[in-house]
Amino acid sequence: MGRPTYDMELIANKKLADNTLGLTFRVTEPPTFEAGQFISILFEHNGEELKRSYSIASSPEQLKSEGVLEIAIGLVKEGKASECFSNAKVGNTFQMSGPFGMLTLPEQHPKRLIFVGTGTGVAPYRAMLPQLEQLGRQGQAIHILMGARQRGDLFYTDDFQKLAESSDSIFFNACLSREQNVNTTANEYSGYVQYRLEEISLTPGEDLIYLCGNPFMIDDCVKQLIERGFGPREIKREKYTFSR
Repeated sequence: MGRPTYDMELIANKKLADNTLGLTFRVTEPPTFEAGQFISILFEHNGEELKRSYSIASSPEQLKSEGVLEIAIGLVKEGKASECFSNAKVGNTFQMSGPFGMLTLPEQHPKRLIFVGTGTGVAPYRAMLPQLEQLGRQGQAIHILMGARQRGDLFYTDDFQKLAESSDSIFFNACLSREQNVNTTANEYSGYVQYRLEEISLTPGEDLIYLCGNPFMIDDCVKQLIERGFGPREIKREKYTFSR
């Protein structure tokens, strides 16, 4: 017996960044989920039934109280999903299944939580905002590293900046690999997230690392972390591939 599906109605469709789309849905009889999980959306493209998976970018609290769920989609040239959702209108309906995935917060918190994401790989961390803010108030050390090529590729940065400002134990960097001039006062960093991760004094047994996004970034970071003595249970990862 397969997983149940849920009806979704599109209530907002907007550009989050140059190549990123933000969709907001109202979900009929919404399921419960943990921040960090993803869903699969069923849709039709030129008569073909298709399915794509996307991390939930809004909190479980918002889904429970308002029945609203947000996702971020990285747009791909000539991509079927990109074309479908770019042209989707408010009121269009879809179906979803899930939630899936284990990129969730641990029950026992380590000394530091470090979240690394590129592109829409930061979406699951945005879903954690209420929990992270609460943890920050309790003194939990949290680092969030968001990677993008240029400033125009960034999104959700206001949310993460606000989170960092809520606690002295929370830090945020937007890592820009192809931006010639970065604004350090706005927590921008020149270079890849891998390089910024190298500059943080990581300690096996004390830090838990989350990696989400570009597979090459994740492979580089995992290699770096293993060389530093981190074990598999200290690294949580989820690779994103661009779906056509």
